[in-house]
Amino acid sequence: MAFAFVYRRLTDLFLILTLVVSSAALAVSPARAQAEPDFYDDQPYAPGQWNIGRQLNQSEFRYCVDPRDPSWQVDGEIADAIAQALLLEPKRYVVPSEYVIEDLTKVYAILLEDCDVYMGFKLIPDGYPDWVTLTRPYEQVGYEYVTAKPDLKALADLPAGRPVAGTVGTTATIRLSTYVMALPIEKRWPVFPFGTDALALSSLLDGTADIAVVWGPSFWDKQQHDPAYAALHIIDSKPLPATTLGVGGLLLKQNAFLRTQVDQAIAALVADGTIKAIVDKYKYPATVTP
Repeated sequence: MAFAFVYRRLTDLFLILTLVVSSAALAVSPARAQAEPDFYDDQPYAPGQWNIGRQLNQSEFRYCVDPRDPSWQVDGEIADAIAQALLLEPKRYVVPSEYVIEDLTKVYAILLEDCDVYMGFKLIPDGYPDWVTLTRPYEQVGYEYVTAKPDLKALADLPAGRPVAGTVGTTATIRLSTYVMALPIEKRWPVFPFGTDALALSSLLDGTADIAVVWGPSFWDKQQHDPAYAALHIIDSKPLPATTLGVGGLLLKQNAFLRTQVDQAIAALVADGTIKAIVDKYKYPATVTP
C-alpha cells in the first residue's frame, strides 16, 4: 500500500501515471568506480547508482517506512514481524521528512541504498512498471465516505446538487465521478477535486462539501490527532460498492526470491493472527484476510 500527504502514498492516478520508483536489494559496499551509462526512460535513475554495490550483510531485513504515511507505524511493526518470521534482524529506515515523494530521483536513491522492501504501497492492478514487483497484500484498506451531517447514512441520502469533495486521481474518486456522469443531470452531485485527503476533509469543516471521499487511514489519522474531526463520521458508499485495495511492499523485479520469502512470511503471519493483532493494537482501519 503508502503509498500515503499522498501515501498509502501518491494519489492512485498519479501513482499509475508517474510513479517510477523501485526498490533494490542493494546497499553501499566497496565497488569499482565506472562511468554511468546513458539514462533510459524505461528505468529509474539516481546519481552515482553505478557505484553502489550489493548488500553484504545477508542477516538483515532492510525496509523503509515514511512518517508522512498515516499507517507508517503499523507498516513498521508488520515489517518487524516479517523479519522475525524470516529469522532476520529488522533494520528500519525512516524516510527523512525533507524528501518529496514525487521526486523520483530521491525516492529511487533511498530505495537503492537503504531498503530491500518499501512498505505501504497500494496494490493497484497494472499500476506499476514491469521492473517493479510487489509482495502479496498484508492488509486490505478502503476509501471512506465521510460527512459532518448527522442525518446522512449513505451517499444515496445526499440530495442532488449538494457538493462532494474527492481527492483528485484516487480510485474511489474516479469511480464516483464516472457514476455521477452517468446519472441524469438533475440527479447529479457536483464532485469537487482536492489535491490531498487533508484538504478534502477540511472542506467538511468549513461547509464547502457535504461528503468527502478519502483514503480510510487519512481520516483515521485525523481523528487520532485533531479534535476538530471528532464529530465527523463514516457513511455507506451505496449506491456505489465499497472501494478497497490491498497494501504490500515494493521491490525490484529481480528480487523475486526475496519477494517469495516475504510472501510466505506474510501468509504465515496472517494465518497465525500476528498481523491482525498489530492492526487491532492501533485500531487501524484495515481488514486482514488469508
